[in-house]
Formats: sequence, C-alpha cells, structure tokens
Amino acid sequence: MYAKLGSMGIMNDGFAVCYMAQTVPVVSRFKATARITAISSGKTLAYGQADGRLVIGDDEFELPSVTGIFEFTYGEIIVGTSNGLHTYIDGQESQFQEHSTGIEHISGSGSNAVAIDGMGRAHLIDSKSTTSLLDATSVLFSKVGHNVAIATESGQVYTYSLDGDKLWERPMRGDVGERITAIGWNGNILTVAREGHGLVPGEEEALEIEYWAGDKLEKRFDVNRRVVSIDGPWMGLDMGGVMHGEDLVAKLNHPAHLILNKGEHALVGSWFHLHRISKSGSLWAVETKGMVEYVSSNVEGNAVLIAGSDQNDYSDDEPVVLIDSTVEPVDLVEEDTAIDDWGEAPVIEVSAEEIYGDSTSIEELAGISQSELEDQSGLLDALNDEIIREEVIEDEDDLMLALSLDAEEIISPTPDAGGDQSLVAGDDGTAIVTLDGSKTVDPQDRVKSWSWVDNTGKEIADTSVVRVKLNRGSHRLELRIKDSDNQWSSDSIDVRVE
Repeated sequence: MYAKLGSMGIMNDGFAVCYMAQTVPVVSRFKATARITAISSGKTLAYGQADGRLVIGDDEFELPSVTGIFEFTYGEIIVGTSNGLHTYIDGQESQFQEHSTGIEHISGSGSNAVAIDGMGRAHLIDSKSTTSLLDATSVLFSKVGHNVAIATESGQVYTYSLDGDKLWERPMRGDVGERITAIGWNGNILTVAREGHGLVPGEEEALEIEYWAGDKLEKRFDVNRRVVSIDGPWMGLDMGGVMHGEDLVAKLNHPAHLILNKGEHALVGSWFHLHRISKSGSLWAVETKGMVEYVSSNVEGNAVLIAGSDQNDYSDDEPVVLIDSTVEPVDLVEEDTAIDDWGEAPVIEVSAEEIYGDSTSIEELAGISQSELEDQSGLLDALNDEIIREEVIEDEDDLMLALSLDAEEIISPTPDAGGDQSLVAGDDGTAIVTLDGSKTVDPQDRVKSWSWVDNTGKEIADTSVVRVKLNRGSHRLELRIKDSDNQWSSDSIDVRVE
C-alpha cells in the first residue's frame, strides 16, 4: 500500500509547482511477532522487539525487551535491552554489560555510540565495547559526530571528545523557560534548536536555531517553527515541513520527527510515510502500515529499514519494511474501488410500454396475482393492529439528543490535554504531575484509544488520566486520541518542574 500524495517542489522564484505523486517499491517485508522497538541497517540487517526477540541477519536470539540497536563501522552490533548492553560479532554474543535500570536509547555514528540508561545517564561506547560514563545527568538525547553532543531535560547542552573528555557547555539563555528541542552535527558545526517559553502575558515564545563552532556562536536566527529533528543541514518541523539550512524546502501534513542526512537529499519520517526530500521539494513517498517510528539506512542508501506500530492493539504487529532509496521512483497508480466495479453491472431491458402501458398492472410486472394480494389482506390488517404510536418528544434537550443520534454528520472528538503546569521538585529532583485529558470533547463517544507521549515520541500511558513522575526541567507532553475511523488528533501541554 502506497501513499496517494502529491509532491510539491519550491522553485527559485518562490512559486510552487506540483508533480505526479511517486513512490519506490518495497523490496521485502520481515514479519514481526511483537511490537518493533529497534532496527539497524548496515552490513547486516537487524531488528529487535518489545518481547525480546532479536533478529540479526539469519540468526535469532531471545533477550529481555530490546530498546536499541547500533552497528559500528566494521560490523560489531551493540544491542540495548531492559537489563543492559549486549555486543554481537559475526552472529555470536561476545560481551554483556549489566545495567540495573536498563538502556532507554542508543545512537551513534561510525565507531562510537552513546547509550542512555533508565536513570538518564549517558554512556560513551566504542567498537571494542569500552564504556565511559559522561558526567551529564537527566540526558534527553545525544548526537555523535566529530564529537559527542548531549542535551539535558533542564535545557543544558554539552560536548565531549570521543574519548569522553568534556569540551564545552552552552551558556544558558536565562534561568527558566528554555528547552532544547533538537541537536545535530553538520560537519564541525553543532546545530542547536531551542524554545524559549513566554512566561508573562503577551510575551511570545522564541523558536531559534544556533550554530556553534566549538565554543563560538557562529549564527543565531528565528525559525518561527519548532524544530524536532536535525541531521546535517536538514531540519524537521513539528508543524509539518523540512528545512535545508534557513530555507523551508517541503511542506508535510504531519511532524517530520525523523531525518537521515543523505547529502543532496534527506530521508524523512512523518506519520505513516517515509519521504525523500531534496532542496527542490518532495521527490517521492512510501506509505507503511505502521507509523514511521524507526528508520535506518546503510551508507549507500540501497538498504533502508522502516518500522513502527499503527497504535492499534487489535491488529497484527506491523512488519519491518525494506526499500532501496536509490532506485528510480515510479508513478502511483490509483487502485480500482468497489464504485468502479458498479459500471460492470448488467443492464435490465424494460420497455416504456411495459412500464407505462394500460394493459399491464404493476402487480403483474412484479409477478404477483390478484388472488395472492387478496390472501394478504388479513396479514395487513394484523400488521396495522400491531403498530405502536410513540409519543412525540416534547422536551427540547431530548429532541436535540435524538436528532444528534440520528444525524448523518459525524462530530470528530477534540483532544484536550489540559493547561500548562508548573511544579516544584522534591528533594529527589522530581515531581508528580497529573496528566488529565478528561475534558476531551467527544459528544458521540468516538474515542477508541488514548496515548500520552513525551517529546521523544515515547508512549508513557494509554489512559485519559495518569500520574507520572518527571525530573526537574521543561517537558512537552502530547495527548493523542484515535477515533472510530482510525483518525488521530492531538493536543500538547508544557510542564515545568523547578
């Protein structure tokens, strides 16, 4: 199944031009037996599941729940699980490092990776599985380039050498109201996307990009959009869109939360689609059965893995999809629908004389004799006797309710995540916050599922109301609801823990 989307390019004069929607074929699908939680595409294709199933090439392993996979330059594979770090070489586990709080996420580049554990600590790992603990706490995300960059929940950004030595700390832009939404390397330049909250009435929030060369600020500019992903010169926006440097080059209908820099183009994950985007706009899109939560590509781009769940507990787990992003795209072909098939129905030949002539009655055309009609008279009398005449609804509220129930118009539910919150942390640096989506407007009881996710896209609850523990810092939390038509909508709040 492929996306029925149009593609839009941005011309030099600023006007948009539309192209025929295109896609690339799926090379293969790998069946999942549980929710996919990590993928890796390099010298070997690998993926892991929430139930602990790990597939590396033709080999399968049973582990605790898999949370991350990264392949180093020469083929060593490191796997994060709920109990620690596992290293595989040539299809065999060669090393295990226990972490009592488990591993939450792994990211890397070349011969270095960073694993974030359940306590928010960052562990720098090389291809020999040598590990060093970085001194940052409450780590939100990390990026490995010519150095290592770390962003924390409290809005701090640090860089470290590949040996683990601390090199630089970004100066804060105020004591409160700042959040880092994404970081990424473009060569030797560290790109930082920041969000400064408006703390007083009438004060607008600041959405800015900063370019840092070492400890020197090269440039700062407003983007007026929240940047949620960065890789190389490419940036993804939460309102749907992709930027190359300071230029908006493509508009999408959903957040561009995953970006892979491929030089002259980028692979962009957005909702149920993977897009190939160049500086002239969107080139093609592939639609998958699940939301694009994970994307991994080898250097050449001819082996790209895509995985993600459709967030439906009643359907089978979605497969891992393999595509070749370097092949020539093809035009999308609209599939025939049941409506198209109606044109094939046979024509019934009935003449005007048969319909309107005086010599033939309607009953005779229908094949019903007069005697049969007479025999039915008693039955019709009995039916009339059984008719119950209901009282007319007099109450206006009851009448409106009855009309709304019978109305053909569907009223879509409107999510309400509540208002922004500010709390004071306890001695342990955390606070308990209540996330309450009970004010969601749902007049026709169409909400079928609830999902609270954090700013990394991780689901933290599947109920309308939940209490969660948050570390000190700024948090963006999103309430997502799915209705009876499997349509998603969302609302977000900001929570500040001081």
